[in-house]
Amino acid sequence: MVVTQRSKRGIPIFFVSLTVLAIARVFLRAVDVPMWAVPIANVLMCEIFLGVPLLALCFAAQDKWTPKTAIVFVVGGAVLQGTCILLTKRVLLTPGTLVDVVGATGQIGLMVWCVGLGALLATLIKDQNLVVPIAIFLACLDMFLVFSPFGMTSVVLRELPTLLPSVGAQIPSAGSNDPLTGRVSAGSFAGPADFMFLAMFMVALFRFNLRARHTVMVVIPVLLFYMLIVGLFHFALPALVPIGACILIVNWKDFNLTKDEWISTALIATLGIGLFTWGMFQKPRVVQVGPYRKAAVQSSSESPNSP
Repeated sequence: MVVTQRSKRGIPIFFVSLTVLAIARVFLRAVDVPMWAVPIANVLMCEIFLGVPLLALCFAAQDKWTPKTAIVFVVGGAVLQGTCILLTKRVLLTPGTLVDVVGATGQIGLMVWCVGLGALLATLIKDQNLVVPIAIFLACLDMFLVFSPFGMTSVVLRELPTLLPSVGAQIPSAGSNDPLTGRVSAGSFAGPADFMFLAMFMVALFRFNLRARHTVMVVIPVLLFYMLIVGLFHFALPALVPIGACILIVNWKDFNLTKDEWISTALIATLGIGLFTWGMFQKPRVVQVGPYRKAAVQSSSESPNSP
């Protein structure tokens, strides 16, 4: 398949969408939601604050990407988010509008480096058939990371409960403020890897003239429903499983793997399934903790759950 370069129009839409979402994020922090409307508001905010970044990534993916452009996005986004985190953690210690503005700006930086890193990885994919084994292995790896006691997701949530709220995508929700209203704040969090790998796949699909637009129309609703389930039931699920499944199902007819590529894909799938199976049978390490460590664990147990 011939690689094509598209005209620059997706990146401006990407930045406009994220800016509008950041303004809405700041505005909502000052809103008191009536208690009767809290469940409906939480569903709407979950869908909007996940759906808009996902759709913005897909718009950016159709643009013209080069390694140089991708690196600029990675560096610029990481510096922007890191600066905002530093300001909110070390300088702006009093809650207020300025803190909300800086926090919302940091969320823009997060999406910028995610799409940049995803695009950079996509430029390394030289053959469209490589999308198949990559999607399968990443889905298995994500299941291992989420479900295994030794997986990174489990370790981070257990040992570093404040890390994901600092660097992840924040999903607002309305909590109990008084008997009549609920104040909007960050209620759950999504890891950067899901956005990064979705950007990687979408950039690759557009570059190789695959069914990218059809994939967008399928993967976005599936992810929104998937994340809604996560938000309602408060447990972690591997998002790369539905992402990979949607990409493979929609574009399956366009993949023409040779015999050797089928063998390699089967070996990679076996490796991924084996890693996941091994991880599921491992027992979490039990560590004896002193009174100070125990107190820290107890206090962190009230931290929000994460998709």
